[in-house]
Amino acid sequence: MPSSTGTERPMFRRRPFAVLAGILLVGNATLFATAGDFGALAVPAAVLASGPVFLAWYRPVAAWAVMAVAGPLITGAGTALAGPMTPVPWYVNLQFAQVPVMYVLALSATRRVTAIAGVVTIAAGAATVLLLDVAGPVTVLTGVGSWTLVLLAAVLVGDARRARRLDTLRAAEEVGRTRILEERARIARELHDVVAHHMSVIAVRTASAPYRVEGGVSEPAAREFAAVNAAARASLRDMRLLLGALRGTDGPVRTAPQPGLSDLHELVESVRRAGVPVRFSVTGEPSLSPVESLTVYRITQEALSNVVRHAPAADTTVQVLADADGVAVRVDNVAPASTAAAVEARGPDGRAGPGLGLIGMRERVAALGGELIAGATEEGGYTVRARLPKGDDA
Repeated sequence: MPSSTGTERPMFRRRPFAVLAGILLVGNATLFATAGDFGALAVPAAVLASGPVFLAWYRPVAAWAVMAVAGPLITGAGTALAGPMTPVPWYVNLQFAQVPVMYVLALSATRRVTAIAGVVTIAAGAATVLLLDVAGPVTVLTGVGSWTLVLLAAVLVGDARRARRLDTLRAAEEVGRTRILEERARIARELHDVVAHHMSVIAVRTASAPYRVEGGVSEPAAREFAAVNAAARASLRDMRLLLGALRGTDGPVRTAPQPGLSDLHELVESVRRAGVPVRFSVTGEPSLSPVESLTVYRITQEALSNVVRHAPAADTTVQVLADADGVAVRVDNVAPASTAAAVEARGPDGRAGPGLGLIGMRERVAALGGELIAGATEEGGYTVRARLPKGDDA
């Protein structure tokens, strides 16, 4: 997540950084103790020189700050101890820590932050060497020049990878927004088809009511029926216009009836033919409205599709439970046979990709005032549970 300094935590594994920091710690401690004559300060100096590598995986700006301070301090300590080797910031043993830190900083921070950090690092190192007079001007010039090129290479590689990652994230966000809008449009079309049925019934019954009532109806009642009929027809006309806008002109108009609870057996059979062993049961006597029946079907369909994609051949159970308070849908699957590929493909919601199927299910359930829970189980499987309250017309 971005912070107030314009940085974000890099997505790296900790172990490579810990291993590299450990190797540098041992190497620097040995070098400072033997060639640098640091004595008892060899280990603290080595920690100061190597620690930023370990810190970089989690706090790149803090790691850079420690690294920028470490160079001048170690150079000053070496000069004060008057050892045979005074370590300057561009020595290879220090660059082994500086390069990964600058790379991670460029990958995690904005270009402005990275540029300022690079300039400060080089300026502080060069100024320290000149002030302490541990190297001649020519040595400083060549050392700073080669040091700058090495750090610049690390920064450029990190910045290029950051740019690619941002482009990928932007593209993924755009695809996600598009798919969410498509899913909402599809839900709206399905709701339209169901509501249009009820409105058609209202229009027909109000139009025929004066003729069906024995003995006829009064003139005011006839006008009221006519007004209700006109309102129902106007609503139907408006919904058809809206449906046309939602469908667009890119494809044929779909006129097939919407699936529902009675179609679940066929859905389960198709999944079984795909190689997934599914146990299906209906408990109670569900009395569902068309919208609720469609929602139950879509939830089961999406959950089974996820099983086919991400847990092939996993034992799966589909249960529809009806009681006086409503209907519950539960789809559970055990861990897939090949867990390595499934774990790598899972996202934050436990499924591969951005979890747009779960978004669609949650929106459907929320539209009916229900609740949905979806997530991985402790045994490595996955569960989807939805609860729809009993509707007024169910």
